[in-house]
Amino acid sequence: MLDYTYNENKNIRTSCAVEKVYSTNLGFISRVADVEYQQANGTWKSEGSRWLINEPRVQMIIENGFKSATL
Repeated sequence: MLDYTYNENKNIRTSCAVEKVYSTNLGFISRVADVEYQQANGTWKSEGSRWLINEPRVQMIIENGFKSATL
């Protein structure tokens, strides 16, 4: 069974840890590899990764992070 981290409202979750994907003396980019959103019917749907600048807390990243662009 997976261990999930949830946002405050319990409608966004992840089983992934925070990764620092880029770092300099000015800061870093944090990424969570996969975020799931709870659907209206109670099921969970994967929505891809999220990232933020200079944020180490997984809850902040899953709730406020930017979605990766697809080209």
